[in-house]
Amino acid sequence: MNKIKNSLKNVHDGILYSSKMFLLLWQNDKKYLLYLVLDILVSSALPFINMYLVKYSVEMLTNGADYVNYIKLVVAFIAASIVFTNLQSYFNYKRDVCGNLIGIKMYKNIYEKTIYLDYEMLLDKDIIEKRELALKVINDMRVTTFTQVFKIVATNVIVLIGLVAVLSAIDFWIILIALAIILVNTVSTAIQKKQEIKVNNDFIPLNRKTAYFFNTGADASINKEIRVYNMMNPLIKMYVGIQNAVLKLVQKSFRIFFANRTVANLSNALLDLAMYILLGLKVLVTNTITVGDFSLYLSTIRTFNSSVQGLLTSYLDILNSGQYLKNYFEFMNLPTMLEDKKEDIPLEHSMVFTFENVSYKYPEQDIYALKNINMEINAREKPAVVGENGAGKTTLVMLLMRMVNPTEGRILLNGTDIRQFSAKEYFKLFSTVFQDYKLFAFQIKDNISSLDENDRDVEQKVNFAIDKVGLRAKIDSLKNGINTYIDKIYENDGVLLSGGESQRVAIAQAFYKDAPVIILDEPTASLDARVEAEIYTKFDEITADKTAIYITHRLASIRFCDRAVVLKDGQLLDIGSHAELMHKCPYYAELYNIQAQFYADSENMDGKNEE
Repeated sequence: MNKIKNSLKNVHDGILYSSKMFLLLWQNDKKYLLYLVLDILVSSALPFINMYLVKYSVEMLTNGADYVNYIKLVVAFIAASIVFTNLQSYFNYKRDVCGNLIGIKMYKNIYEKTIYLDYEMLLDKDIIEKRELALKVINDMRVTTFTQVFKIVATNVIVLIGLVAVLSAIDFWIILIALAIILVNTVSTAIQKKQEIKVNNDFIPLNRKTAYFFNTGADASINKEIRVYNMMNPLIKMYVGIQNAVLKLVQKSFRIFFANRTVANLSNALLDLAMYILLGLKVLVTNTITVGDFSLYLSTIRTFNSSVQGLLTSYLDILNSGQYLKNYFEFMNLPTMLEDKKEDIPLEHSMVFTFENVSYKYPEQDIYALKNINMEINAREKPAVVGENGAGKTTLVMLLMRMVNPTEGRILLNGTDIRQFSAKEYFKLFSTVFQDYKLFAFQIKDNISSLDENDRDVEQKVNFAIDKVGLRAKIDSLKNGINTYIDKIYENDGVLLSGGESQRVAIAQAFYKDAPVIILDEPTASLDARVEAEIYTKFDEITADKTAIYITHRLASIRFCDRAVVLKDGQLLDIGSHAELMHKCPYYAELYNIQAQFYADSENMDGKNEE
């Protein structure tokens, strides 16, 4: 019963997503479908031209017809064949050109969908896999395959209608034998297609791992660790292990194909044997058909066999393509913030954020990253979020920024649940320097301005931000200044910035945006003590009329903050000023004293070295 339901569902999906694909093709390029229809009509005529050329030429040869008339017949049929074959090639060429343009548009659709997806979705392995399957539709030329299969189906339907008319005069048993052999081939192909889908799905995680290992070899940021820690041989062994798993799947795929071809070759040989015997009987014994008819019927039965097999195989391909196309359309139907039609944020000078019993756990995780957080962040306040690694500091601000939504509880802005606001508009409230910040391989100006296309004073604002973070000397030393590319992906004269320089570019980006709320997630981790002090001093100046949230494990940084939020293992332990926490929060006092002792020991060691 379940198998029947699954089969019916596959048929439903195949029809549904095939219809959606035709609609997509129609919306993107109507000429593509026009060339497809013309290609079908021309392709349907070709088999009959060849079949009747054989029939009439054989009859003229056996009946001793006039040679000139024979030449005329052959030339006429060959000319028709040349015209139709070239028309077929032309329509295929035009369809391929249109198809490439559609593929480019589909790539753009997937890229645009990805960058507008809710951030939390990008943390979900199933969503990422769905995206990979959507890309596979384009990379494996599934659109071209789908339309080619549809062409085969439509062509074979038209051809079969003509063949039925030809075969109406032939022996019933011949047709029955042909149908039986076709059925065997169809069942074999159906099994092959089902196994192919399973093998292709098994390839996906292996391809992802292969790509990761392959790219690590050329990634300069990772390659340093590989060399220093002598990881070359272990990594190669791991890579070989993955490749062996890929090889097993490739071998399995070839075994499936070989088994199917063996069945097809045997059944087609049996069909040929039966046809030659039975049609020969009608020519040599019963004298009911001519030699020309023998050629026509033999050719017709072979064409009938290939057409029915092609029709049924293509039907299975359409169902299978429906499964692949389903991946594309399901990914494209995922909600994004572009479709977020919620209310805009009221323009109020004072913004108060409130956490009410907020808990959160990441997708497919059982353990909460944060649990029962209750706190308030007032307008223009400068709180620090402190705790050891894994305490939930970054998760807290990810929730505040609505990168992820609470598993339980809610976050309010001036009394309204932040989920009621447009996500795109809500993001405008924040300038953030992430702990794991990433710079684009674009110009320094583009990184700092976040590709700003609206402000006329982009360069002026970029230079202001550069001065604030102490990058002026570095920028002035570059031939192209702020127009210098980062990395060498776009230009060979691109610059490779140090860790501290890269971090200052990231901080400059936050200054440039000039949002009402600034979040700094370990913003000075790559900076030396002097530059760190300069940056913090400038932070205090720049954020004078803003809300500024500092995430740090360096408790000495709290001197720039109004109060500290202390987290441990996802729990909110306490909130207060440094003095208050030293008095009432043993955990905070312990962390501070450990760090203070460490710096004191470091200073003593430096003093001894100087002596």
